[in-house]
Amino acid sequence: MGQQWERCDDDIREFVTRTVHSFRDFLGVNLTGTYLHGSLASGSYYRAKSDIDLLVVVEEPLVEDERRRFALLCLSLSDKRPTLGDIELSVILELNAREFVHPLPYEVHYSSTHRDRILAGRQEYARNGTDRDLAAHCTVLKARGVRLDGAPIHEVFGAVPFEDYVDAVLYDLDSILEGDNILEGPHYGVLNTCRVLQVLEEGEGTVPNKEDGAVWALDHLPSEHRKLIRQALQSYRSEVPVHEAEMRTGGLSWDESRLRAFRDYVSKRRNEL
Repeated sequence: MGQQWERCDDDIREFVTRTVHSFRDFLGVNLTGTYLHGSLASGSYYRAKSDIDLLVVVEEPLVEDERRRFALLCLSLSDKRPTLGDIELSVILELNAREFVHPLPYEVHYSSTHRDRILAGRQEYARNGTDRDLAAHCTVLKARGVRLDGAPIHEVFGAVPFEDYVDAVLYDLDSILEGDNILEGPHYGVLNTCRVLQVLEEGEGTVPNKEDGAVWALDHLPSEHRKLIRQALQSYRSEVPVHEAEMRTGGLSWDESRLRAFRDYVSKRRNEL
């Protein structure tokens, strides 16, 4: 567990370590811990594609001004990151981490999609949000996460009901399958779809990353979809930046008809499971 984190590039380790120290300096005794999940913890991190996924746990709620300043701190740290992928994190209460409710409330959320709102002063800080995805993040963290600072994972994070985890991954899957969304982000859409199908097929205790899902799908999905899955896996593993990879992979453009056929197959199978 966490082997990729232990052997990742020095500049990434230094950036994450600096980020963790900055959170400790900002939150002080209110910080329960900072935890790494996602690809960098589970062994499928590629710096041209992947984000750095964190969960930050606090003992007491943050007031509005603290939330604003923490979001600005994340923005400042993000500007100094050594990779294309951004920080993605949520700050959650220790009580909610230990006694999981779905969808889980959060104090602050930061990702690249929030940058413009933070910069423009349009981000909401006065009240909590909730996020269905946190059921998946907490499940992955408990199974394959890394403690970066603070209390051990098993002391902080309680059980996440499997049905809440499934609800979270299906929420993401349904977004991918809607309309032509899979054409907007082919490698992400294909790989994440494979991962969700593996969870649905194999059931509780299955916590695959994107690579795991693709490898599983190559053995379990119909042969007509394997070329597309291999292309998505090749795209994910390549050093080509994500926006370029979505247009072309290894000299091969994405075949829209194959993507739509894959989407339609998964939509049908999703409804049968």
